[in-house]
Amino acid sequence: MIITLILLGRYFEARARGRASQAIRQLMSLAPITARVVRPEGESDVPISSVRTGDTIRVRPGERVPTDGKIWRAIRA
Repeated sequence: MIITLILLGRYFEARARGRASQAIRQLMSLAPITARVVRPEGESDVPISSVRTGDTIRVRPGERVPTDGKIWRAIRA
């Protein structure tokens, strides 16, 4: 009886870990791979890895936000 409960517990733990890993993978796939950075020479799409602190990012309606940060101002066109 005790062995059965231990094995059942291990099964449930493995299943929960598998589901958690799958959920994290799905969340990671939702992240955009580029960001639209505003610079003095104009806007350009750059990889997320090259976005630095202090860069200004433009997010158009319907786009996913590529990075964490503060929203300084929202301009309506």
